[in-house]
Amino acid sequence: MNKYRERILRMGKETGARLVLPEINDNRNQDARQELVSMGFQVLNHEDFEEKIEFYLDYIQQQPFTANWPEENLREYLKDPLHFAMVMEVCDDADGVIAGAETASNEVIRTAIRIVGIHAASSWVSSIFFLISPQGDRAYTFADCAVIPEPDSKQLAVIGGDSAEFHHLLTGEEARVAFLSFSTKGSATHYRIDRVREGVEIFGRRYPHIPHDGELQIDAAIIPEISQMKAPESPIAGKANVLISPNLEAGNIAYKIAQHMGGYSAWGPLLQGLNKPVHDLSRGCSVDDIINVAAITAMQKNAYANV
Repeated sequence: MNKYRERILRMGKETGARLVLPEINDNRNQDARQELVSMGFQVLNHEDFEEKIEFYLDYIQQQPFTANWPEENLREYLKDPLHFAMVMEVCDDADGVIAGAETASNEVIRTAIRIVGIHAASSWVSSIFFLISPQGDRAYTFADCAVIPEPDSKQLAVIGGDSAEFHHLLTGEEARVAFLSFSTKGSATHYRIDRVREGVEIFGRRYPHIPHDGELQIDAAIIPEISQMKAPESPIAGKANVLISPNLEAGNIAYKIAQHMGGYSAWGPLLQGLNKPVHDLSRGCSVDDIINVAAITAMQKNAYANV
């Protein structure tokens, strides 16, 4: 077991977080649930909370997206385990929801936005993939790889800030953020590069305490010797561990290259920017994937305690 997984499993268990895996008919979820309980995690069965349906109905009927819904529609909506689990979370009967093995990502994210809501400090939901080297001695956070197709400069800055905070939580290490492009410090000109540069400026004003740089090509971001040649005054000096891609296409391609050609294990997509932890599984996920994401969800309990 690598040091990052050890940390996440240990800290996740220590929080005592109450987790919900609502896709109870999925065999992988069933196996993961049993393994998590045997490891000491608290996994709830949403069906055990059906006696609170009237309380949950009262909550859901007050939400903007259910305006003017008749009661029969509200009850039908809460019959969906995913919807029910997220209402459990916002009503403080659970601390995190993990879904997506059977449910499309857009449905998981849309439901999370409607019920759990977007954190005011973030304004947008985005995602990371947490990648761990084959040796288990190095970790990177890639963003955004699954949610925002063409982030503007403000969104890039927020993605960078949320990703840095997430990376620090997962690793305990200082986040060093690189905003990536096909240019390093003006080596090319293009409107896409301008957008990245503007994002870096916004990030610097909003998160001055977080080491960062951009625009950088990937080699200048993660290889100190190349950083010395291409960006000798870079404050992160080729030691970036949080990699912000200029768009979804680049981010998705990048993490999959690292995973399938570089042998890195990829955990995610992990959602960020919500009021409480909700995470989306790949429909091709394994039991271990579910366990890893569940442990991260539990780990986030204290980080969300004051939300």
